[in-house]
Amino acid sequence: MFYPLSVFIGLRYTKSKRNNKFVSFVSLFSTGGIILGVLALVTVLSVMNGFESELKHRILGAVPHAKLTNQAHTLSDWQQRIDSLPRDPSIVAIEPLIDAEAIVQSPTALQGVTIEGVFPEKYSGDVVKKGIYLGDINRLKEGEYKVIIGSLLATTLNVGVGDKVRVISTRGARYSILGQVPSERNFTVAGIFSVGSDVDGFLVLMNVKDASRLIRIGQDQVTDLRFYFNDPFAIETWQQPPLADDELITDWRSTHGELFAAVKMEKNMIWLLLCLIVAVAAFNILSSSVMVVTDKSAEVAILKTLGIRSSTINCIFIIQGAFSGIVGALIGTGLGLLLSSYINEIIAFLNLHIVENAASDIRLLPVLHEPVQIVSIMLGAMFLSLLATLYPAYRAGKVSPVEALRYE
Repeated sequence: MFYPLSVFIGLRYTKSKRNNKFVSFVSLFSTGGIILGVLALVTVLSVMNGFESELKHRILGAVPHAKLTNQAHTLSDWQQRIDSLPRDPSIVAIEPLIDAEAIVQSPTALQGVTIEGVFPEKYSGDVVKKGIYLGDINRLKEGEYKVIIGSLLATTLNVGVGDKVRVISTRGARYSILGQVPSERNFTVAGIFSVGSDVDGFLVLMNVKDASRLIRIGQDQVTDLRFYFNDPFAIETWQQPPLADDELITDWRSTHGELFAAVKMEKNMIWLLLCLIVAVAAFNILSSSVMVVTDKSAEVAILKTLGIRSSTINCIFIIQGAFSGIVGALIGTGLGLLLSSYINEIIAFLNLHIVENAASDIRLLPVLHEPVQIVSIMLGAMFLSLLATLYPAYRAGKVSPVEALRYE
């Protein structure tokens, strides 16, 4: 196959056995540094992406992405309000909801919770619905006063399906001769769900009509309209609909924004630290390329006496130096994808215990490969390797044949 002269000689230099063994060792070491750096970047960031995706699915999939309400937290014409909202392709569903704080009491314990009164047939919380392992969302029938609770809450209260619990809410409290008396009612546990997040410890689902009786609002009223997005992070670019003077919109960032901001910051810091590993490996390529130029100075002088231009000499050593980075980036990317894909099997084989969280059913490291991110890592490593060859190649082009061959 025909190659340009600079490519032919540059590739010959990468394969040739050098007289200076130390130069060969440094060159091999720099390639290994690129491989390890890219491998670490791909593996660690794939696991971080997996954790972020799991958090998004388990936490944001179980809570409203956004809620519309008014100052009185009572919406009477909610059906007309839903119809008046502009359609946004990022919104999957809009549904009515009764949302209130309450206390749930069992014979042995009590716990503060968030109650959600829902229409079972309209409920769009797929994460919670799929997480119901005892009972069914359709058991929440009007007038039967049944609830579905999280697994952590069931453990705290020491209750199971069929047991009675008392739900106490300050909203709907009435004054009597004894003072303010909260609204309370006995409910039957009709189901238990588990989504593997803190939602399991505080969320209580009940029929919307039963919830309206508990907090003493009208049977045709709700407290909020719940918005579900195809991607919870789409809330950052969502154009909010026009609101009345007494209406307001809150979203998941007010309750869980700090958690995801911390995850994002940690991910960025890990990205920066691992990029420094790749940068150090690129400096090794620079040092090895300088040694190669010094080692090959006599040959460069001979090539120049044969009439080869300095620009061609530059290309020879750019190709020779960048070859290590390109090969290292490709091998590192492949090994990183392989390691991250089978990381749980490797952990099991080594009998390591990385995830220890009794409150969650996550026992495996979640992994998510983002193609754009992986290609960016690979191309970034190649670019740094190419950048590291520019100075040695410039020095090679400046070699003087007279000086280099004086003592030959």
